Amino acid sequence: MKTRKLFVLPAICCALALTLGAYGEEKQENAKAKAEAEGKAKLIFSKDGKTITRVKDKGIKSVVIPNGVTSIEGIAFPYCKNLTSITIPDSVTSIGKSAFSGCSSLTSITIPDSVTSIGDYAFFKCKNLTSITIPDSVTSIGERAFSGVQSVQVSTKNPVFSVDGSGVLINKKEKKLLYAPPSLSGNYTIPTGVTSIGDYAFFKCKNLTSITIPDSVTSIGREAFFGCSSLKSITIPDSVTSIGEWAFYSCDSLTSITIPDSVTSIGDSAFFGCDNLTSITIPDSVTSIGNSAFPYCKNLTSLTIPDSVTSIGNSAFAWCSSLTSITIPDSVTSIGDSAFFDCKNLTSITISDSVTSIGDGAFSLVQSVQVSTKNPVFSVDGSGVLINKKEKKLLYAPPSLSGNYAIPDSVTSIGGSAFRHCKDLTSITIPDSVTSIGDSAFSYCSSLTSITIPDSVTSIGDNAFSGCSSLTSITIPDSVTSIGRYAFSGCKTPTSITIPDSVTSIGDGAFHSCSSLTSITIPDSVTSIGNWAFSGCSSLMSITIPSRFTDEDVKRWKLSSRCKIIRK
Repeated sequence: MKTRKLFVLPAICCALALTLGAYGEEKQENAKAKAEAEGKAKLIFSKDGKTITRVKDKGIKSVVIPNGVTSIEGIAFPYCKNLTSITIPDSVTSIGKSAFSGCSSLTSITIPDSVTSIGDYAFFKCKNLTSITIPDSVTSIGERAFSGVQSVQVSTKNPVFSVDGSGVLINKKEKKLLYAPPSLSGNYTIPTGVTSIGDYAFFKCKNLTSITIPDSVTSIGREAFFGCSSLKSITIPDSVTSIGEWAFYSCDSLTSITIPDSVTSIGDSAFFGCDNLTSITIPDSVTSIGNSAFPYCKNLTSLTIPDSVTSIGNSAFAWCSSLTSITIPDSVTSIGDSAFFDCKNLTSITISDSVTSIGDGAFSLVQSVQVSTKNPVFSVDGSGVLINKKEKKLLYAPPSLSGNYAIPDSVTSIGGSAFRHCKDLTSITIPDSVTSIGDSAFSYCSSLTSITIPDSVTSIGDNAFSGCSSLTSITIPDSVTSIGRYAFSGCKTPTSITIPDSVTSIGDGAFHSCSSLTSITIPDSVTSIGNWAFSGCSSLMSITIPSRFTDEDVKRWKLSSRCKIIRK
């Protein structure tokens, strides 16, 4: 009997083990199924159920993507800031553009071997993602896919991509540098053979001090060195033909740069905010200087624009406050809006015969503008005021303009920032020919005591009279239909303003800080009043408004608690 029991006991144990094992596997399967079910409930799918198109709740903390899903669509999980983990099944083959961009709490993710493509911005600004590994299967990675990710690893068997000893990701087939880790510091030499530096490639590598670019490189991508605040020197080789938009944005330590003869265009905002850039050589090969190419280069003192340049973009040299001289060659035909805006130490600038287009605010705060007598479009009057004769538009007045000034009868419009910061201008006569007053046209004319807007004017631009602190009265004619944003902001002296029945819209902050204003009536014609329209109107005791405006509307205007609301 005892022997028989000894044989039975192992059999029972074996059966029990099998039962427990099966139970464990079943439990794991149930847990997996539950996780997938919960994940599915949080997501929005395509009709066939194979593509994730959106997440239902951007506040999610974790998600398990169900098996069978083959693609994660672009912008599926953007800025899900609480998302810490996500499980991607082996069925997924593609991760779309911006799929996880801005998921700043994401700390880890495993990309399965099934994935073949990762789209632009896929993990952009996932700043807490310590590492991400690219499997053998991935053959396509978009621009800026990992910008901000702390580290990228690549399987040694991957046929397309590799990571060098500094953690820099390169597309071997396209010979393109795609990514550098934010921790990259000191000096870095781009490997010989690389032909292009991708968009955002060295994004916010704040400790990178210098970089060597080989002759094989022909293009520098958009925002390639964005925020490399310690980058002091860089030599662009003769092989480079284009510098992308925002390429050296906010490279605060960059003191000088030489652009080779091979470059034909400088992209928009290419050197935006390079505070310590003191000199720059623009070669004869360059034909266009992009919008905001060199704004806020506060230490740039002089600049020579070569004869090859035909256009200077909007805000190209705006806020270059140390710039004292510049020569615009005869080749230039157009100068964009705010091109030399607030270049307050630029004593003089001369417009040649060839210039046929000048944008609003191009020379605001420049001390003097001269125009060739042979120029067919532009002229300067005896007061130094610049006028576009063809468009009948007043573009610029020197900041030294003082006393009284009468705008010529030929003028039909006053351009943006035309009289901005004419602090000694006390009065101005606007003829009946004028129909529009541009943005910031008279902003900060702090000595201007009175102004009469003629009946011909139909619109008053944003900030048109902002900062006119001595303006004692404001009369808006019946012809005006719109009052722009912050149009009379900071007009501290007027006690009353009459808004005619012709006005239909009043912009944001239109009467902000009109601190002496005691009462105002809004006519029935007005259908919209912007946010903060009356903020800072500390003396405003009553406002009469049409009944259409709700209590919520009134809250947006930021009226003083003492102000009485009277509804018509």
